[in-house]
Amino acid sequence: MTTSVKERLKIDLEKAQKGGKQRATKISDILKSAASMTVDEIKEGSAELHVLTRQSFAELLEELNVASDEVDAVATAPIADEANTEEAPTWQAILKTALAIVRDRKGDWLQAFKTHLQENAAKFDSDMTDEHGDRYLKAKSFLGKVVAWVKAQQVIAKTQSQHTQPVSIEVVDGDDAADNAAKTVNLLDSE
Repeated sequence: MTTSVKERLKIDLEKAQKGGKQRATKISDILKSAASMTVDEIKEGSAELHVLTRQSFAELLEELNVASDEVDAVATAPIADEANTEEAPTWQAILKTALAIVRDRKGDWLQAFKTHLQENAAKFDSDMTDEHGDRYLKAKSFLGKVVAWVKAQQVIAKTQSQHTQPVSIEVVDGDDAADNAAKTVNLLDSE
């Protein structure tokens, strides 16, 4: 029997469908495997990156402040194995080290900033006088008066707080009250 063209096309189409399903399954398996391996590599890489980041921060802080008394021993210990997270400093230790460095260098930074401002204040003053003339001098005078008034208010508040002292009262109970000359009542006038 001869097969008709329709039957032959139908058979060929069914074979193609079966082959297509098999290929789609193979491609799906390959993609799943690749995705799984990619995720595994990303996890391993991010763990290594995390350790390396902590080590880098610790080494940077160690270079900034080698002789700090407040540095944690964990943060300054040398790292033996880069992949071992147990020997890398913790973020807490790194932050402690950073805060210790900031505390130690805070005074130096503030002094340098103050010196910088003082050096540039005269230049700023002359530039503003040249540019705005009498208007700048009036504004500068007014600002000076406001600053003096604020400082005076701070001094007044400070002196008032110094004059107020706690009151201590000693009460002697019993028959020795008349004999006890050490009976004290300290009441200070606050002005």
